[in-house]
Amino acid sequence: MIEIRPVTTIIECRHVEAICEAAWNAGPEVAVPDHMTITIAKENGGVVLLAWDEETPVGFTLGFLSFVGEEKRLKVCSHLAAVLPEYRGKHIGEQLKWAQRDTVLAMGIDHITWTYDPLETLNGRLNIHKLGAICKNYKRDIYGDGRDPLNAALPTDRFYVDWWLASSWVQDHHAQQMANKSAADWQAEGVRVVNPPQEKDGLLQLGEVVDAAFDGERLLTAVPRNFQTLKYADTQLGLAWRLHTREIFERAFTQGFVVIDLLVAPTTCYYLLERNFNPNA
Repeated sequence: MIEIRPVTTIIECRHVEAICEAAWNAGPEVAVPDHMTITIAKENGGVVLLAWDEETPVGFTLGFLSFVGEEKRLKVCSHLAAVLPEYRGKHIGEQLKWAQRDTVLAMGIDHITWTYDPLETLNGRLNIHKLGAICKNYKRDIYGDGRDPLNAALPTDRFYVDWWLASSWVQDHHAQQMANKSAADWQAEGVRVVNPPQEKDGLLQLGEVVDAAFDGERLLTAVPRNFQTLKYADTQLGLAWRLHTREIFERAFTQGFVVIDLLVAPTTCYYLLERNFNPNA
């Protein structure tokens, strides 16, 4: 049974370092150093949680207090989360995020933000579909050249997501009462795919942008289901997908669309976007 506890000691902070390195198959340059983690965790309003399988630390999430723009309203920035490779697929990341929500709500704060790569669909499925985070901000190349295998050879573009912890939208996701329509279901209701893709030689190819798809209240955006496999097979195609989806998402966000779901099909995933979405509607 997995138990989740706050980090309180320097030894636990070193567990966080080790999980970082194992999760991203990279050196210590990608890990948060123990002196930083303990500073965030102890008496500075940070939220650092470790998941334990009996005596084995298997995952963590790390966040710190921050402000929302000129409002100076408190939120938590959830900066890192990771699970050991051998423990993936056991819903530990999801457990960590719901525990993070409980902790932050107990602090009197109802808003968590973080970033993730929109082409990493496993992360998108967790963040958007399961947790109920939403996105209306796209950030270009925010970390510069990637220093780990997952980010190598591409601009480090990211979704900047909002998780409204007390909203009816997130409460429904916590209770697993969200809609579970497929991309085909939405298309049957008239929602258009803005970039219908084609498959060639086992790799998903870019679809030409359908301008009319932006005219409705909802649209679907296709992305490869397994982007890392595609990128390693064809680096130039991987870069093309990055720039292609960058253009689509930036255009959609400028027009008031919000990412509200990620739908999975055999070789393709589809982001569902809705215009002027309100998580408390």
